[in-house]
Order: sequence, then structure tokens, then C-alpha cells
Amino acid sequence: MFCPKCRSEFKEGVTKCPDCGLELVDVLPPEPKMEYVEFKTVFKTANPGIITIAKSILEDAKIHYSMKSEGLQSIYALGVVEIQVSKEEAFAARQLLSGLEENDV
Repeated sequence: MFCPKCRSEFKEGVTKCPDCGLELVDVLPPEPKMEYVEFKTVFKTANPGIITIAKSILEDAKIHYSMKSEGLQSIYALGVVEIQVSKEEAFAARQLLSGLEENDV
């Protein structure tokens, strides 16, 4: 028996996943295929407050993003973080973030 969400396997007799709470299935559905996404940098900043605002703006617009170098910023508050989105969403993301602060993207 398998959990369709976390894909864990359980012995006979278990009917629900203890982690996900979902009913177990006999056969797992195929895993979704990974899709290649070309990311474009649409915004750069070292300001943690601006990073938070930029994330909020993109999330509100339902634009998926990736943060390059965010780990250094959150641990040491150092360095420039690059916000990247798919090539298809780059124009819209740049427009939404254009008023935050000057950046050289």
C-alpha cells in the first residue's frame, strides 16, 4: 500500500498515511515529469525589506520565482539577492517590480 502524496510504502493492514492523512492506494500513479524552465533575473537587491515586498508582489500575481543567493542574505544579511522567474513571465515580473528601487537588471 502506498501514499499517493508522499509516496511512502506501508505494510498490509495500514489504510491511511500517518503523515499525510490520505487513504493509501495499491499502485502509485506515475511521477510527474520534470519540465525544464529557463530562468531570467528580473530584480536584484541587498535590502531584506525590499526582498520581502518583491516576494509578496510576485506571489500576489501568482508568478513563480526563485531566489539566487538568498541563503547568504538570510544568514549574514550580506550580498545581493537575485529574483528569477521563467523567461515567459519575465516581462510581467519586471513591470510589477519596477517601482521598488533602482537595480541594474
